[in-house]
Amino acid sequence: MITTRFAEQWDLELNDLFVNIGHRFSRVELRRPMRDYAGGLLAPVARKSSWQLAERAGHATPDCLQHLLAGAKWNP
Repeated sequence: MITTRFAEQWDLELNDLFVNIGHRFSRVELRRPMRDYAGGLLAPVARKSSWQLAERAGHATPDCLQHLLAGAKWNP
């Protein structure tokens, strides 16, 4: 079970990770949703749908998360 304490620690570590890999995302429009998406997956959110993850991150709609997963161009 994911506790709030673990989620807070993971959030701090995720911030450190994104400081190191943020340059891989050429635009902030992709960087922020990726951070929100990864943070939501690690958070104690009951359902991991785009709506719940967007709500946790403070977005009005899940559009930016859905664009990140479905429409963004990825360079493997």
